[in-house]
Amino acid sequence: MNDMPAKALTRPRPHFRRDPRPDIYRLPAGKRLGSILAAACDSVGHLWLLHQPGADLPPDDTVAPVVEFDRNGGFVQAWGGAQSVPVSADGTVQWPDGHENLEIDAEDTVWVFGYKPTDHAVLRFSRRGELLMRIGERGKAGDDASRTHLNWGTTSAYHDVENHEVFLADGYANHRIVAFDTRSGEFTRMWGAYGEDPAAQTDERSFSNPVHKILRGPNGNLFVADRIKNRVQEFALEPGGARFVREVVVAPGSMMFGSCFDLAFSADGDWLFVADGTNNRVWIIEVADFSVRGWTGGYADEEGDLNQPAVRGLIHRFCMTPSGDLLLCRPGAGLHRLIYQGVS
Repeated sequence: MNDMPAKALTRPRPHFRRDPRPDIYRLPAGKRLGSILAAACDSVGHLWLLHQPGADLPPDDTVAPVVEFDRNGGFVQAWGGAQSVPVSADGTVQWPDGHENLEIDAEDTVWVFGYKPTDHAVLRFSRRGELLMRIGERGKAGDDASRTHLNWGTTSAYHDVENHEVFLADGYANHRIVAFDTRSGEFTRMWGAYGEDPAAQTDERSFSNPVHKILRGPNGNLFVADRIKNRVQEFALEPGGARFVREVVVAPGSMMFGSCFDLAFSADGDWLFVADGTNNRVWIIEVADFSVRGWTGGYADEEGDLNQPAVRGLIHRFCMTPSGDLLLCRPGAGLHRLIYQGVS
């Protein structure tokens, strides 16, 4: 019997820095970025952004929606848009109308998601922008029981490249995680909150909308951000489905958009970071006991040290950089950085 006490962990205390400046990421002459929705880092440390021009930015003034920068901020390439995906048999353009997220898997392929009511397709590309796979079909909705189609606003993916299975957070209209074989495109499994049948759950029991993030943890389990219900649930995969393990409630009572927008793990696996767009915070969860241990402000380390309004562009997504910093994506407000300093 081991009577040794559990290791006492001191929570990480990242601090805010208004960085990177716009000139750090160098675009081609005369080109600009629109509103930045998401960011991801690939296996060689390159930064990828997904952006969408606003009404005040003519299309000719912006780079294509998916943009790659090298480790020094140098422009590598930009691709994407309606012309990059073959239309369906009825002539429907399959590129999303509203850009939501991009994810990069362990094979450095790029997954692109849309959030508008006609965006029912998830797209997988090579890093050079070649379409590899489409799941679902834009303009054709599937409900929580569908094994062939997605509803609008699928938001996130975890691709198990070893087992050729992709898990999708579906999404803004549905209330489930649904998985497909990435070789055949065939359905493999699905589940709702608490690992239950999503088509049979009540509103009180189910995930809310949107199911905003799915991420694999260091322990091999999958973690799901249920944004509006202010919670993160953990699941262990089992044949044909998933078993609910535990949940943590983050900032209970948060209104508007909810508190659980995006998820990232520290390099040591001891901590789970939760992006909270409503409260402009990054919450810090101790993984061992799945408890909230504190938060870092999204605009300043301390109250009152910057003359900023309370809401200035919510934290929609973030990504963990190779250095361990968190790069925050604020639609309409650009990129900001939380510098990770470990513990104090």
